[in-house]
Amino acid sequence: MSEIIPQARGFLVTSQPEKALEILTPHIASNAKSPEFLAILGEALLENNDLQQAYEVLIQACELDSDAALGVEKFLYLGQIIGGADGLNYVNTGLNRLNEILTSISQDGGVTREELVKGGYKDINEYKTWAIKKLNSGIFASIEIWMTDLCMEPEAESKCNELIEFSLSIDPTNPESLSILSSIRISQQRQQEAVEALQRSWELFKLQKTKLEDFANKKEEEESSSGGDAFEVGMEYVELIQPLITLSRYAIELEQYDTAIEIASNVQDINDSILDAFYIEALANLFKAKQTSFANTGQANDEEFDYREVEVSQLKDTSEIKQLLADTRSILTSAYKISNSEYGAENDPVLVEQVNELLNSLGGPIMSELMPKRDNLDDAEVANWETEIVSDDE
Repeated sequence: MSEIIPQARGFLVTSQPEKALEILTPHIASNAKSPEFLAILGEALLENNDLQQAYEVLIQACELDSDAALGVEKFLYLGQIIGGADGLNYVNTGLNRLNEILTSISQDGGVTREELVKGGYKDINEYKTWAIKKLNSGIFASIEIWMTDLCMEPEAESKCNELIEFSLSIDPTNPESLSILSSIRISQQRQQEAVEALQRSWELFKLQKTKLEDFANKKEEEESSSGGDAFEVGMEYVELIQPLITLSRYAIELEQYDTAIEIASNVQDINDSILDAFYIEALANLFKAKQTSFANTGQANDEEFDYREVEVSQLKDTSEIKQLLADTRSILTSAYKISNSEYGAENDPVLVEQVNELLNSLGGPIMSELMPKRDNLDDAEVANWETEIVSDDE
């Protein structure tokens, strides 16, 4: 079993849960009482979208290790699956254990060399980094439960404030913590504080992205660097996508359209096939055009008037607004190409529908941008390129 778990963990790190399950499944019977084995099995099932089976396995793992002495991840995963007050109890078990670990790390002699080696940590700093990262993961899960399942509870707001303050106290430069702070302030209708947290989060995310890019672009790696380091940096880079998408949505909600456009564009730098990034950039451009059109009118001061609901045909015919609408249509055309490409099946059908509806309101895709590059086609293929495009009505 000592070899199986690290192997399975390696497959999960590289987003191959099906391979992790292949090597774990033959050993289920012989490890039915091992919380460590069941924890990695539950995680693999969860990553493989087998939610019910993952739930059953993780419940068993938590019962066998009720104080999280043999790992906290199973409690964090299970808490998020269950949600509500019961889910919160599981998350709190993991958080309590992580707090104990962090306390022992801060004490001289609190962690032995043997413990570091067993956990696979190079030194105490790496162990501390892991503990803080896991703590924040649990804190974010707790906040999500309080903001959704338990949002009507009288203590929900104070609990969210308490949790995010703790998160920032252990890692004040964590951009995801500041992003969540922005979300909390939005829900509390504290707009200016929400905008400040959003902008600070984005600045820190930009720094993080730049550092990762600088590492990747080095022609010669430092002697201390290894292939493993490069792989981890690559994974960190890709893992920026989802929190940045979330942050860009907060920017839209806060009417920070230039920031939303910038964030979405940076997501495209990481992966230019993320449909959400193109949709958000297009939406920000469109809302900016509408906001600009009504910025200095009496309607803009009417609390019941929402410029975002205005039809495109009602916008002013200025060069600035024309350019914003042209940019919007071009971005949506790129989104249309993604949704009709080999990646199309991976996209949320609702999002695809939203892209198409918005694009149709602007006159449909720009046909010249859909046409394949001439360099890669012969004359016959160029002549028949339109047949390769499937219309929304077909």
